[in-house]
Amino acid sequence: MRGSPVGKALILTAALAAGLIIAGGQVAVYASEQDDEDIKNAIIRYKTAIEANPNNPATRMKLGRMYLLSNDTAGAIAEFKAAIKLSPDNSEAHAGLARALVRKGDLENATVSLKNAVKLDPNNADLHYKLGQLLSRRQKLDEAIAEFRQAIKLYPDLGGAHRDLGAALGLKGDFDAQIFEEKKALELAPNDGDTFYYLGTAYISKGQPEEALKNLQRSVELDGRNIDARHLLGVAQAATGDLASAIKTEEAALEMDPGNQAIKQTLQKMRSKVGGKGR
Repeated sequence: MRGSPVGKALILTAALAAGLIIAGGQVAVYASEQDDEDIKNAIIRYKTAIEANPNNPATRMKLGRMYLLSNDTAGAIAEFKAAIKLSPDNSEAHAGLARALVRKGDLENATVSLKNAVKLDPNNADLHYKLGQLLSRRQKLDEAIAEFRQAIKLYPDLGGAHRDLGAALGLKGDFDAQIFEEKKALELAPNDGDTFYYLGTAYISKGQPEEALKNLQRSVELDGRNIDARHLLGVAQAATGDLASAIKTEEAALEMDPGNQAIKQTLQKMRSKVGGKGR
């Protein structure tokens, strides 16, 4: 969902020694290598078990999950389909197939698989939530909103569902409802950078740049990699009259994503307002 509301909204250290950085990097490499080895060994074990008993859906599902972890999407799809053939009423197999199809980029069939999982396990809040996320990605907002609401009905403290429900409501132009849901999400997960970002988009869309500024600043503090939040922060800074800070923020966003045309255009407009003196 990240990035989707921006189009609407725009219508308007050297802290560590080098040795420590290198050491940390080596630890990460070792851990990754060990994980890869564990996954390979698990795949061998499950394939051997399937050769001995090809009609065990649980083993097929385990192998499918390992294939996903090893980025063998085709293998994962094959195993989840085999598990479904053996056990058609297993919601986890349908959900696993949906994950694999999403990885493949086949969102339409992934939706079908996830809907099958929901039918088999209708009281599973997480399945409704994931289906809502998938429908949101496909811009089927009314269906997504219904799934998010059902997830919240089943599990009111599911902060992500409140957050993503708010984002979907905002995309439909109901910014007051979006703000309500985002604030509820923050009660449940006070340090979620995406929630502050979505709040910022809502306040920008409502023409309240001061409120947007506070939330977008917090979003960037929590997640410095969110280019969209940084970009919109610059827009909010400009809207509150702090053009110098806005230009610096947009320059930083452009450094993170040099090919981003929206940022380039925004930065050009800001610089033109100060006679081209942006640096």
